[in-house]
Amino acid sequence: MKKILALVTLLALLAGCSAEAAPAMYIEPAKLDEKEEAVAQLLGADRDQHLYDVVLDGTAKKVRTVVYELEDGEWHARSAGNMALKEGEKKARMAFGFEDLRGEYREAVQFEKDFSAIKHGSPEELDNPEGMSRTTALLSNRTEIIYGQEVPLAVQVYTTKNEVTSYDPEYFFHPEEYESLGYEHVYALTVMFSQEALS
Repeated sequence: MKKILALVTLLALLAGCSAEAAPAMYIEPAKLDEKEEAVAQLLGADRDQHLYDVVLDGTAKKVRTVVYELEDGEWHARSAGNMALKEGEKKARMAFGFEDLRGEYREAVQFEKDFSAIKHGSPEELDNPEGMSRTTALLSNRTEIIYGQEVPLAVQVYTTKNEVTSYDPEYFFHPEEYESLGYEHVYALTVMFSQEALS
């Protein structure tokens, strides 16, 4: 009887451990070593450059980035782009360079020695709306990647309000939360990985 109880307890513990195991594919803020951190500071990449570590299963063929604007409680795409990924690679580093999601932003992907970069959006100089302040919430923890599903990396708010509530980018999936706060402008940056080839 004790052996059966011990076996049931062991199985329950193993089931609990597997439920909390890290996802097989994920994106998270990059963990830079001291040399990488020093180079980033030297190049000014510690400001307005957002670095992420990506782990895939080797079957991804492209990544799609989209900048959305919240209008009447729904997200509407302002700009979008696709970048081909080298099939078979599993670990990458992604970088997004932006200050203002209304304008141009840079996306770069590095797999081992392969590197690709592209600019998206409008290169026009944008005026800061008069009397408005800006706040940006960035992905701050490991997030599972599921092919064909968007992962919100940033949500940016422009408002004349004195008090701004900044939600985790995961609230991208609840645009009604931002709409209820009455901010004048809300933007979001998402990525989506796919096993479909770039066409």
